[in-house]
Amino acid sequence: MSGKWTFDKVVNDIRTYPRCGRFVTMAVPLALVSLTATWLFLGAAPVRTAILWSSLSSLAAALVIWVVAVLRDGDRSRGESYGRAVRAASVSPGSGPATVPLRMSGTRWLPIRYGAVIVTSFTLTALWVTLAAADARGTGTSAVLAREGAVIEQRPIVRIENQDAGSGARSSATADYTVLLPSPTGGDVPATFRADTNRRQGIGSELYVASVPGKPELGAVGDDRRAEVERQLDGRAVEIGSVWVIGPLWLLATLAATMSWCLTESIRRPIRTVTPDWLTLRVTVTGTGQHTEAPQPGCPEAADEKKRRANTRQLPCLMLECRDQQLPFHSQMGIDAAGSVLSGTRGWLLWHPGQRRGRDVLAELVGDDGWQLPGAIPVRVAEQAVVAGLTEPAQPDPERRVRLLDLGAGWMVTASLPGVMGFAVAFGCLAALLLVPDDGAWRWWTAVAGVLAPGVGFTMQAMARMDSEAAAQQLQGRR
Repeated sequence: MSGKWTFDKVVNDIRTYPRCGRFVTMAVPLALVSLTATWLFLGAAPVRTAILWSSLSSLAAALVIWVVAVLRDGDRSRGESYGRAVRAASVSPGSGPATVPLRMSGTRWLPIRYGAVIVTSFTLTALWVTLAAADARGTGTSAVLAREGAVIEQRPIVRIENQDAGSGARSSATADYTVLLPSPTGGDVPATFRADTNRRQGIGSELYVASVPGKPELGAVGDDRRAEVERQLDGRAVEIGSVWVIGPLWLLATLAATMSWCLTESIRRPIRTVTPDWLTLRVTVTGTGQHTEAPQPGCPEAADEKKRRANTRQLPCLMLECRDQQLPFHSQMGIDAAGSVLSGTRGWLLWHPGQRRGRDVLAELVGDDGWQLPGAIPVRVAEQAVVAGLTEPAQPDPERRVRLLDLGAGWMVTASLPGVMGFAVAFGCLAALLLVPDDGAWRWWTAVAGVLAPGVGFTMQAMARMDSEAAAQQLQGRR
């Protein structure tokens, strides 16, 4: 009873991780896309504030879920998580081990997870660049001036302090500039503001200055570019010129990478019904291997040695045995871990000859234990199996049930605390850049720290695992 209770607990835990992982998979890219779009295209407004806080809350919730999963059951190897996924998918009922199921499960979450990684990677790049370069002075004084109805006029500089500029007359400069604003009681009131100008300024040079008529006590903001003053009044974090560079590059790069992956690498497929025109093979998983597929002599792809090398591909695969014949089966999985977990299992390899994608035929590996692993086999291998007489028409059993084997569903528990803490540091840096209304060199250093922290965390995780593996091998050698 104790053993059965432990197994049931493990299975229930496994089913929890995919649900949590799905929330994280959806929440993180949506929150980052919202943050990036808001920071690029919206000025200071209640809408931007609402999106900002809701996005940060989603990211914080995803991080907390991941930390809890790691503290509870983290630092697992990919092989361990794959083994748990196999046990979770093997509990589905069936009428018998040697029958072909009538229904093939769809693969909705597998491509969503990989697509989310692509979107997150490109969006994070755009967001970090934007935050590092952003001038966050679109809050504070400029917000008050915009609310009170500021106007923009050209005014001469009467004093320059704390100037940081190049040696040339046309070099950019950063300084505290003072101008005179008319007072309603008569006379002029000095107003000082800090600005990054395109050119070095001198006493008497004119700047575009925003102030509220009749209220010099509210201060002023200014620059040598009218568009920059308008940006500050509007509350935008990024200049219009930067928006039209970063925004389209981010959108086009993300769209191009996602479309390229969907067309070439994605294993997406809907729920399908197995019919007699499907082909089946009774196979045994024997381990892993490398399948090399070169173009045949005489075809255009093999016209010369350069083209032959360019069109030759090597696929790390699960090796399936059928009547002493070896067939490669590849999918989006860690091949070594999958081979160690699935080696020795028996089942069916099914495919429909008309369901092709590029140089592959979409195929399903159905284990006798009740799991279904989506993948593909090379077209040439499928055709050779038919010619050799290894295949037979499918005879589906309506009572047979299978469950999708999602080997990557337990990705959260393959991380350890150093890796997750790296993302926690990155989240802190992100929040600081978003919420602190200030500019300066610290923004670049904070952005760099946020980018490098996850890499440092996972490097520490990898080194710890290498040390533990080396210690285990040394202990085994002494025995």
